[in-house]
Amino acid sequence: MPRQAPRFRPPGWKPKEPWAKPPHQADNRKRGRAGQRDRATVLREEPLCRRCLERGLTAASVEVDHIVPLARGGGDERSNKQGLCKACHDAKSAEERAAGRYGPR
Repeated sequence: MPRQAPRFRPPGWKPKEPWAKPPHQADNRKRGRAGQRDRATVLREEPLCRRCLERGLTAASVEVDHIVPLARGGGDERSNKQGLCKACHDAKSAEERAAGRYGPR
């Protein structure tokens, strides 16, 4: 029976997980205290849901949403963020997932 030749790997070597990003790829998302500070700023500046206000309703903003998602090239600056209620945020996220699945990028 044929056998595969042994592979010699350095000590501590582990196979890469398929979801792990290479360390050289930059991530646009703010994390940690900077992200928390930005989130608090958006919710303070926009206490009411933007989408509900457009429809003439009033609902408290509880979610911070990227207008153009980071995955589609949007930035993490303040001009790309909006305050939304949970229902509007869930609806917008579902729309974006459907568009990503069936539409062009």
